[in-house]
Amino acid sequence: MPFLMSTPVLRRHLGVLAAGLLLLGLRAPAAQAEKVEISPAAAAVVAFDKAGVKPSKHYRIGYLTECVDNAYCLARLAGLKAAAAKYGFTFKIFDGQFNPATQAKVVQDAVTEGFDGYLFGPAAAQPGCGLYKRLIKPTGKPVVSIDIAMCGDPDYTPGLAATFTMQGPAHFYDYMDHAFAMCKGTCKVAAVGGFVGSDLFGYWEGAIKKAEAKYPNVKVVVDEPGNFDPRIALKKIQDALLAHPDINMIVSPWDDETRGVEQAVIAAGKVPGKDVMIFSGGATKLGVAKVAAGKWTFTYAWLPYQEAYYGAVALIMALEGKPINAYVDEALMPEVVDTTGTPIITKDNAAKYHPNY
Repeated sequence: MPFLMSTPVLRRHLGVLAAGLLLLGLRAPAAQAEKVEISPAAAAVVAFDKAGVKPSKHYRIGYLTECVDNAYCLARLAGLKAAAAKYGFTFKIFDGQFNPATQAKVVQDAVTEGFDGYLFGPAAAQPGCGLYKRLIKPTGKPVVSIDIAMCGDPDYTPGLAATFTMQGPAHFYDYMDHAFAMCKGTCKVAAVGGFVGSDLFGYWEGAIKKAEAKYPNVKVVVDEPGNFDPRIALKKIQDALLAHPDINMIVSPWDDETRGVEQAVIAAGKVPGKDVMIFSGGATKLGVAKVAAGKWTFTYAWLPYQEAYYGAVALIMALEGKPINAYVDEALMPEVVDTTGTPIITKDNAAKYHPNY
């Protein structure tokens, strides 16, 4: 029986309460308004991990990942290595290189070789669903999916041992809702996102449109892809500030990309955090430091290390006959719940959050 799920919907309900307080001139502190509790599914995985249970045998895991060559994916790999060291399993990497066609080939190679279980990060939601149903699921081995949901499901896909995500539509909207809510008076926004055509870019764009409809005082005047690249972000925001010098808010989904945003703001003769509010994603060591220094307004926590670590723990649970068969919202993991109580890292709570990448 799947565990009951707690998702960013709870945070959005709390956000409605905070908005009501705003109308009364009684805005609640963000960290207090957002405080949540660990979900039952996440609690089960954490409890298993804390119990120090030793697997009944040595397991071999196929790591069907969409990437291994950027800071986010390397942090996730570090989490998987830590889980392997603790639980004594070995794993083999099958890198899809962010390409669904490449991932199809390496997944075929993986199932042909054969493993006890699979940790699966789809390169794209719909092609990933096809690979899961056509190749991975027929092996009869447990599968934990990470990074993005698939098969048109909002989070968990039935048949999986677990799904772990923190960059879904609800998370991106949670980010955008809070960013736009911080506008006092009238704001003009420049947005730089990821790769055009990717699921993450679609979630990002959807969140922008939804938030813009909610906040009539906020107008998005520039909306461009940035490929998570600080060099591209620098150029896009330089052009944006030339065309719209009155831009006073900038949103970016990734801390490394946001470095380029900040450089563009400074080059335009403006003061980050004063003349222009900068919002980011990742809550990396860099991002948290920038927020603590007042340069960026907030950075939204992504947890790649925990995603792979606890994803592997959930896979071991399934292999040991204790699957959770549920969705785990990483925003409700101990790394958030037991520190800031919210994935939104601001100057007020940055000292409580300790990034590991």
